[in-house]
Amino acid sequence: MNDEAATSASPGKSPASSLVLSDVDSGYGDLPILHGVSLEVAPAEIVAVIGPNGAGKSTLMKTLFGLLALRGGTMTFGDEDLGQISAARRAELGMAYVPQEGSTFPELTVYDNLAVSLLRESTLTQSRHINEMLESFPALQELRRARAGTLSGGERQMLAIASAMISQPRFLALDEPTTGLAPSIVQERIADIVAVRERGTSVLWVIEESPMLCLPHVDRVYVLNSGVLGPSQPAADMLDEELLQATFFGIDHHRE
Repeated sequence: MNDEAATSASPGKSPASSLVLSDVDSGYGDLPILHGVSLEVAPAEIVAVIGPNGAGKSTLMKTLFGLLALRGGTMTFGDEDLGQISAARRAELGMAYVPQEGSTFPELTVYDNLAVSLLRESTLTQSRHINEMLESFPALQELRRARAGTLSGGERQMLAIASAMISQPRFLALDEPTTGLAPSIVQERIADIVAVRERGTSVLWVIEESPMLCLPHVDRVYVLNSGVLGPSQPAADMLDEELLQATFFGIDHHRE
């Protein structure tokens, strides 16, 4: 972990905080999905959640950001009880979320998509932050006048990440940001995510595809299977092709 980054904080936001989930239950209607999920993400740490399709990974992210009701347990970010606050308050705390298929406005240009995240800022501040973000994402600089709806899948994911980062969040949740992308584009998105951490931002990263490409850049990994989260382990311990294949087919090696 980057110690210098871990002690930094974005202007106007309080010092770096840990995300802590304890015994979280959640689901859809009468259908329970998550069962007693506990995890932690320290400041400036990249933590991955992996597991087979349907394990509850997106449910975890939606619950974390208040899109699904918390049925049991607690979720805190620093001193804040996430179960008691609004989406707007999460944003004020510096929490940002990129859902599974990104989040862009297809009729707006790349530049205007970035500006949407800065509507409360002055025009001068908007321009400065947008130009800084375009410098960090040179490919978007070339596409700044293009409508988001005309971008490729990889370009839209890059724009979604940039739109989340432009408000200088302290915590970023990414739900499968590399799904469906070619390996060369996956490497580009990985570089973007690593750069996010270098700014001092904590990252919770749901990985379903390309785990062998992604995990070398992660600090710790949790395996989610049938809504149950196992204990975290160093990412290096998961860099085994057979173990990963078994994990994504839903086999829990820790129980064998």
